[in-house]
Amino acid sequence: MQYIPHSSTASISEIARHFVLGNDTTRCILKNSEFQPFSFHPVRFLWRDVWLLEGTGYVPPHLEEEFRKPLLKVSDIQLRFLPHLKNRSVRDRAFRGTLPGIQLGSDWRFRERDMREAAIHG
Repeated sequence: MQYIPHSSTASISEIARHFVLGNDTTRCILKNSEFQPFSFHPVRFLWRDVWLLEGTGYVPPHLEEEFRKPLLKVSDIQLRFLPHLKNRSVRDRAFRGTLPGIQLGSDWRFRERDMREAAIHG
């Protein structure tokens, strides 16, 4: 079996903090995904699978710490990046793909890095 450093895996509660969701909701999202836990006792998932679930492909090692940070909620985006929009408009733009959002069940989340890049590039 290949050695995987502990920092390359995450528990349900660590992923829930990252998603800014409850443990039960996170467990449900992971259960309905195509990804299997890396280990079962305790249950841990590979961060690269979490990022694939978010729609991100390869994450370079020097960016992994930034990609582990908690995602931002719609209200965070509205307050910090788009104060002229209502929360509904932020969700609509994410749904249409004009904002770089991550849909987790019925919730939308955003990576701060992606929002900074979107602000720079237009």
